[in-house]
Amino acid sequence: MITISKLYYTQPWRRELNTEIISQQQKGDHYLVVLAETIFYPTGGGQPHDLGTINGVPLLDVFEAEGTIYHVLPEPLSGTSATAVLDWERRLDHMQQHSGQHLLSAIFQDEYGYRTESFHLGAEYCSIDITAASISPKEQVKVERRANELILGDLPVLTYTLEPDRFQHLPLRKIPDREGPLRIVEIQAFDFSPCSGTHVERTGQIGLLKILRTEKYKGMTRVYFLCGNRALEDYRRKHEICFDLVALLAAPEPELGQKIRAELERKKELEKRLEDLKAELIHFRAQQVVGAAASPYYLDLPDTSVEEAQQLSRAVLALTQGMVVIKLGERVILSHNLADGPALGQLVKEKAHPLGGRGGGSPTAAQVYFADPDAQQAFLALLEEEVGINRSV
Repeated sequence: MITISKLYYTQPWRRELNTEIISQQQKGDHYLVVLAETIFYPTGGGQPHDLGTINGVPLLDVFEAEGTIYHVLPEPLSGTSATAVLDWERRLDHMQQHSGQHLLSAIFQDEYGYRTESFHLGAEYCSIDITAASISPKEQVKVERRANELILGDLPVLTYTLEPDRFQHLPLRKIPDREGPLRIVEIQAFDFSPCSGTHVERTGQIGLLKILRTEKYKGMTRVYFLCGNRALEDYRRKHEICFDLVALLAAPEPELGQKIRAELERKKELEKRLEDLKAELIHFRAQQVVGAAASPYYLDLPDTSVEEAQQLSRAVLALTQGMVVIKLGERVILSHNLADGPALGQLVKEKAHPLGGRGGGSPTAAQVYFADPDAQQAFLALLEEEVGINRSV
């Protein structure tokens, strides 16, 4: 184990560092670099690692193993000195989200006794799983309001390491499951929690906290939230959507919900009317088919959907006894309602499959697809012989 000064704890707002290279070793396609001191936080405690550069080389990963912090680079470093530059935007984001999580978890426990069982800090969202079967909208609003009141209160966020005999008296929100010294993150006089992550110095630096939604998860409730710049960006994006909807629907913002519901209801009514008109049209076309020729009825419908073709076939057979054969692009759809009619599924198997057709069906309904137009024409010619369709009508 190599002792390394962890400046991300003692100087979490530091963005650059000049230090010495202790060692570097190749592992696969990457290089593991150990520095005398570091500003880069390694993955741990539910928080992702920092990013940045060392001597201009982009940092791929940071991890701690047996007390040594390794910086993963795509290429080796030259010389014995290193200039580390932190991706500050990422660090600040992680501090805002992590400190916001402590605040949110503490409020849920203080207000309702809901413990936080797990925490996720990802690139897209943050979430906590709390020991509540569900939470009401009223509870959600109350917790969110109190969180932002404490953010505006700009409480100090303190970090310190204590020996077991010194932290026993603290009202820790989570009981540690390991022995030895413990790093405590305290939101002054409000929350005490063991944590190895990086945090803001005052709650005001969290900026704001917004609960996005909740869902049930393994008997608990998962609470999705955003803090700081993430929450502001989320608000900006949603404001743009809202602004576009106001212009599109010609309705003021408070009336958008009512306007959208009215438009959806109108759309539903129009779709119902359209379906009724389609049914009337199909019935009319079926009457035309039956009146123009005798069974078996042959129809070539290149611009009709499979569903509409099947509806027309059923409509024809509802008017008379007979057989319907429909050519639909590369498909052929067959159906009949004859007591002594041919077994259509078997017909397709025996006559269409040898020609390369794919499909099948029941004794009274079948369909087959042909990739080769000539094979389809050959099958239709066989139907002229087998069932007597007339393609010239």
